[in-house]
Amino acid sequence: MVKQLLNTIDEHRLLKAEDKIVVAVSGGPDSVTLLHLLHRLKSRLGIEVYGAHLNHNIRGIDAQMDAQYVLNLCEELDIICFVKSMDVQTYAKEQQLTSEQAGRILRYEFFEEVLKKVGASKIAVGHNKNDQAETVLMRLLRGTGMQGLTAIQYKRDQVIRPLLDVSRGEIEAYCNDHNLAPRTDQTNLTSIYHRNKIRRELIPYLEENYNPSVLQSLVKTANILKEDYDYLEQEGEGRYKELVCFEKKDQVSFSIPALEKQHPAIKARILRRAGEELLGRGELLSYQQVQNLLGLLAKKATGKALHLPMNLEAFISYDKLIFTRGSKEDVESFKEELAVGEITYVHPLKASFELKVFSKDEVSKVSRDKFVKYFDYDKIKGKILVRNRREGDRFWPLGLSGKKKLKDFLIDCKVDRRERDLIPLICHEKDILWVVGYRISDKYKVTEETQRILSIRLVK
Repeated sequence: MVKQLLNTIDEHRLLKAEDKIVVAVSGGPDSVTLLHLLHRLKSRLGIEVYGAHLNHNIRGIDAQMDAQYVLNLCEELDIICFVKSMDVQTYAKEQQLTSEQAGRILRYEFFEEVLKKVGASKIAVGHNKNDQAETVLMRLLRGTGMQGLTAIQYKRDQVIRPLLDVSRGEIEAYCNDHNLAPRTDQTNLTSIYHRNKIRRELIPYLEENYNPSVLQSLVKTANILKEDYDYLEQEGEGRYKELVCFEKKDQVSFSIPALEKQHPAIKARILRRAGEELLGRGELLSYQQVQNLLGLLAKKATGKALHLPMNLEAFISYDKLIFTRGSKEDVESFKEELAVGEITYVHPLKASFELKVFSKDEVSKVSRDKFVKYFDYDKIKGKILVRNRREGDRFWPLGLSGKKKLKDFLIDCKVDRRERDLIPLICHEKDILWVVGYRISDKYKVTEETQRILSIRLVK
């Protein structure tokens, strides 16, 4: 087993000298064997090893005994160990996830916490060859795509799986040989759960009646498909980078016409990648959720939205598909006075406005920045304010022959309704001087007769 482990590490470049490794230890045979092996080989590999255990609070006293076993083992091996307890079921309910999804998310968040705390570079988990074969078969029975059939990968980001070429039988023999006495999850000994039925009933039946090497065949299939999958992932990542637009924090968007030109396989990868970008984790969106996104995309109906896990939302805004993170609350009304000759910070906008007055002769060059505009200052009497929109607002857009409803103007500019209340309006009395970022009022434009010019600049 040591030889096989070293071959896997070398072939897939899982570790290098001076790596610090956080081993995810559940207390079961796989993770205990992995911890023990890496500890034995740490001098040979030139690595440091740490343990990490998360109590999901699902199995009561058994879960507490698992945590105690891990602590005792790490103490015996002189390994620093981190243990944390979390309520996975409550989290699953709050985030509208399955217990399995919630457990995985919280586990990896915890492992990453430990990783940062000790300055480690890798998280090692104990999946083995049997897990790989069972996962392929389980996903095939449920229905899956290429990603599902590639099953468990040797390396993904910071996560490594050094035991993926080792069988469960070899692991159990290792535990016996080294008197490790790992913890056993009693639910694994019954056929209540889908994976257990595959492990205890279906695979033995297939081995006996169809192919004695069915486990190896399933693993081989996963490895063959992985090459094709990796190529498509690479293509999808390239297209994502070409098409994505980062408009603001917690938001990414795509041109719908540009997305429609992509092959369905690439399009699905781009949509999944958007979720990863906003939430910082992979494998978030299921096949059905991606299909729902494709359905939303096909409708092209402005305002239509789709709510996804972890407070992720996708919606259509004219010719864009926009992903946002976090629920959008109603924007509070704001109104603040701006002083000429000063820079005024406007807290609701997290931005400032700078107002300056010049004589016409002093202005030699006109800025083309859409956040810098010029006005006839002699036409402005009284206070200058910045506020967001109000019901019934109208203004006279530059170049038009009269006033227009602000709402209609913003619709013409294809501004999504969710963003309209956030657009600052520079006002004088009841008149709107400037819809910031869009257009100024024709009434206050600079003309040949202008003597004094007011410049207003948005400072982000």
